Order: sequence, then C-alpha cells, then structure tokens
Amino acid sequence: MNSKQRRTAGWVVAGVVAAGAAIALIFAVFSSSSSSKPDDPRTTVAAFLESWRLGQPRNMNRLVATPAPLVAATYQQQHDAFGDWPIKTQLRSLKANGSRATAKFETTFRFQSGQRWSYRGVLALNDTDRGWRVAWNRQAVHPLLTKLKRFQTSRVLPTRAPILAENDTPLTVAAPVVTIGIEPRRMSNRAATIESLTTLVPGVDPNAVAAKLDAPGVQPDHFVEITTIPDAQYQSVRPQLYPVPGLVFRTNTRREAATPQLGVHVVGHTGPITAELLKELGPSYVTGDIVGLDGLERVYEKRLAGTAAHDVDLVSPEGVIVDHLATLSGVAPELVRTTLDLGTQRAAESAVGATSPAALVALRPSDGAVRAVVSTPIDQPFNRALDGQYPPGSTFKVVTTAALFDHGTTEDSPATCPPTITVGGREFKNFEGEAEPALPFSRAFAISCNTAFIGLAKDLPTDALGNAATAFGFGTKPDLAIAAKGGSFPAPKDPTEQVAAAIGQGRVVASPLAMAGVASTVANGNWHSPTLILEPARPSGPAPGRVPPTTTDALRTLMTGVVQTGTGTAAAIPGQPIAGKTGTAEFGTDTPPQTHAWFIGFRNDLAFAVLVEGGGVGGRVAAPIARNFLAATP
Repeated sequence: MNSKQRRTAGWVVAGVVAAGAAIALIFAVFSSSSSSKPDDPRTTVAAFLESWRLGQPRNMNRLVATPAPLVAATYQQQHDAFGDWPIKTQLRSLKANGSRATAKFETTFRFQSGQRWSYRGVLALNDTDRGWRVAWNRQAVHPLLTKLKRFQTSRVLPTRAPILAENDTPLTVAAPVVTIGIEPRRMSNRAATIESLTTLVPGVDPNAVAAKLDAPGVQPDHFVEITTIPDAQYQSVRPQLYPVPGLVFRTNTRREAATPQLGVHVVGHTGPITAELLKELGPSYVTGDIVGLDGLERVYEKRLAGTAAHDVDLVSPEGVIVDHLATLSGVAPELVRTTLDLGTQRAAESAVGATSPAALVALRPSDGAVRAVVSTPIDQPFNRALDGQYPPGSTFKVVTTAALFDHGTTEDSPATCPPTITVGGREFKNFEGEAEPALPFSRAFAISCNTAFIGLAKDLPTDALGNAATAFGFGTKPDLAIAAKGGSFPAPKDPTEQVAAAIGQGRVVASPLAMAGVASTVANGNWHSPTLILEPARPSGPAPGRVPPTTTDALRTLMTGVVQTGTGTAAAIPGQPIAGKTGTAEFGTDTPPQTHAWFIGFRNDLAFAVLVEGGGVGGRVAAPIARNFLAATP
C-alpha cells in the first residue's frame, strides 16, 4: 500500500473514530514508540485536541512539528487563567493540500460559576518525516494570542439583592463599620496593644491576634486586619482605642439588617464564606466570598447573591487589557420580599425593650402574615418567638372556651369558682386565690378562674379539646422558611390530664407564634397558616381552620371584657378596641412553681402574643408590654 493509499484508508478510519467513541485508537498511533507515523492529518488533529481536553500539554508538545517547552507552558497558562481545561474540543473541518493541511476547531470551556464559552481557531499542519505534525504558534491556542499577551479572567460579582418588608422598605441596609487592624511597626509594646484591643472590643481573642501578627509573610508596614465592628460600637470606645500605639482604623460599610433584632432572629447576617459553606454551596463560590451565614440571608443565599459574571481578556505583561474576548453573564440576583412591616417591628422591639428573656409576635389576622418578630436576649440566636415551646397557661382558655361552646356552654352559663377543685386525685387551685360561689361564664373568663374552667371541662368528650385546638392551628407545622414551631396538643391520657390541658398546662405547649395565631383566629373568624415570605412564592399552607362564627363572635366579646374589666386591664388604651387574654403558666419543679407571663390579643387587623419567660403574672408583666406595643403601632 503506498502513502496515498495509506492516507486514504487512514481518513476512513479516522472518520469512523471522529463519529464514535474510539479515541483510544487515535492515541495508540502515538503511544507505542517514536517511530509511529500518522499518515493523515486528521489523526494528528484528533489526538492534539483530545490531549488539550484531557489536560495533557506534554502530549500536545509531542504532536507539534518543532517541540518546545513554550507549547505546554502556553496551554498551562490558559488553564490557570480559566481554572480548568476545555470540556469539549471539536474538529469542524480539515483541508489538505499536498504536505500541508489546515484544520478548523472549536473549543469550549466551563468556568467555575457554570458559564460556558466557546471560540474557534485554526491549526496548521505539515507532513514531516515523523508524520503529520502541528505547525504550532500562539495563534494555535487562540487567533489573537501573541507573545506579548496572556489570558486573564475576571470574576465580577453582582450587587446582592435586598430583603424587603411588604411595602418595599429595605430590611437590609449599608451600615457604617470600622475595621480594626494592627500595623506592626507602630507598636511600642506588643502585649499592651493586644491587651487594650481585647479589653475594649469584646469577642477579640488575644491568641488569634497574636497568630495573625505572626503569620508567614506579615511585614512591619502591613495592615493586619483583626476585626470589624459597627461604627456606633467603635465610637463608644474611640477615646480609649484610638490612641493605642499600633492600632489602625479603616471605615467602610457592610450589609446589615435594618435592626439588630432582625439581624439575629429573622433577616440574618452576611460574612466571609466558611469552609463548610464553601463545600455546601458548590463551585460557583470561592474563598473570600461574602455569603449569608444565617436567617433569610442563608436560606435564600443563591437567590440573593446571583452568580458572578466573567470577563475573558487578553492582557499585556503589565496586566492591561489588550483584547476583550467575552463577557459571560451570570445569574442576576433576585430580592426576597417578606410580610414584615418595619414600623410594627420597631414598635414591638421598643415595647419589649430590655425585658429578657421575652418574645413578641405580631400577625395580620386577615391572612396570617407575620408583621413583627422579637426575641430577647438579642445575643442569643435561639428564636423563642417562633421556635420556642412553652405551656400556654390561661391563654389556652380561648381554645377551651371554643370547645365548651361547641358543647352547649354560653357566655351566660352558670359556673362556680371554688378556691380548689380535685380531679382524679389531683388538686387544682386558682393562681391568685380567686373564689366566687356562683358567676356567669363570662365572669369566669374575665377573671381567668382555673377551677371554673376545670369544673366545666371535666365533662367534655375526650376529643373535644383536641378538635378545638386543631381548628386554632395546633398540630400544624409553620412554614416560614426559617425555623418555627406551632402548638402541640397531645391527646389527654386521663381525666386529670384533660382538665390540666384545659387551663394550658399538662403536656400542652405552644410557641408565641402559635398563640398569636389563636388570637388571630378570634379576630378574623378563621385560622390562617402564618406566612413570612411573599417572594419567592412558597407552597400554600393548610386551609384555614374553621371555628363557628357564633363562637368567634362570643370570644371577641369575652376577650374585650378581659381588657376592660378583667385580668388584662394593664393592656387597655382609652378609646381603642383592644381584646386579649392573660396567661400565667407554671413550669419546672420548684415549690411554688415558676411561671411564664403571657398576654395574647388583637386590635382590628393586628393580633399578637407576648411572652416573658419566667416573668411571673401575665396581667402584670406581659399585658403592659402589649399596651406599649399597641400604643406605638398605628
């Protein structure tokens, strides 16, 4: 077989190879010995492009007419700039003319953020004494590449999208901060500088400061970053901090929640990506990225951040862009819209103030929208407002009343309020010693008489309280995007447990969110699954719970009476239609037991629950907080 025949046969075989997956056949031509001579250019081009795709620049160097280290180095520089080898290399056409050939190719790269970029180029080939080889120059890598240019990619991060209140008020803001660093050469006494810094700025670890100062490469004139604090915090210690030798300060802004309370318990914080999140979030993120660390910032990280764009350029040795090759668009960030109202939130925060530990949740009864969330202390990430579980005490009597009304009790039904009552061998008493031999049910509700409720509830069917609790949302897990719990009403095991549950004790527990939902149900007439996120849309919650209209009408009257003449008068504001229910819930094993202070209520289309953990009596402790909240809320 002559050379021409061998080449023709080789083209046929190579055509089959190019159409199939038998790339190994191509490499077999070159792998055994240097005496192997490919008899057609297509085989050489296929092996050259496949070596490029596989990241084998040394193999590529063996396939060029004049091998040189520059070949491998140039492809390696492209790899280093792009972050990877091509994901695809394709021969698009080949023309041969005697001992010369021209191959047109297309190569495709995928960048770390997932974007793809393809470009086309040309390879010249010569038939040498070693067979067909690539007549290589820099244009074989890219048509515009020269010896005075190199590849460069720039990652362009978009501006993070905001988290908004329902009315578009930003819940994330650019807040002034001060970054504190140390310039080693300015220190007169290293130990004194570190001690001053760690004393004046809580949370700074002296060992960590020393480690940063001693890190490899740190020079005397370097700015060694230590910590970043809010400008207000810096200003409070500036007179003592600023004169310390060696400390250097840089002002900047960073993204923060509109209030510190929201930052800790709802909106969350952003900060440098951790090693754990770097692994979890995937290849579109790199060390040093600012990401959501908790709260909604974390839940909606990828939506809020979008993905980076990439500029692909050829630059001079000095780094000046000579040729702009491509801009690869990222995914645009998208906002997150909540149901929160910043005015209501600020009023709730002000009302709770320094009371701690405590919680306040406000809802809109007409649709279950969460309007405000407060949980103290603010330095604890535990969100007791949404995620806490507490005995609801007498606030649960709203649910018990619905069960009693379903079984014949009315506002005027007669009741008794003895000092104590015994059921199943357990004695129950009124918290503050109330005692009335005869009174209408409305009066028992207003003064929150435990023994009256127990006397009536002991005769209810065993499933009555559970059915009523379900209608008020108990047993349904809230879906707020962040951690939240509802109310739990385990089926009573015996009559004693049933009457304990009737006054919100026993095994009944609820979050402040759930008890705000109880008040909301009375205000609206139906229970709505609470919602926090408007955009992006979340799956619809359970259908509204149904409470008979006659029952909710009666409950509105009863709860209004609590505020006007009953245990909740500390929540009253003259001229305002406020309805509520107090609760003093026992917990623990102390004698006498400690108590949580509760108050739930509503005014028009605003419902709420206040909890002061271990706070004592609901009417004395929680009700005044409710009053202050309503007084500050339009």
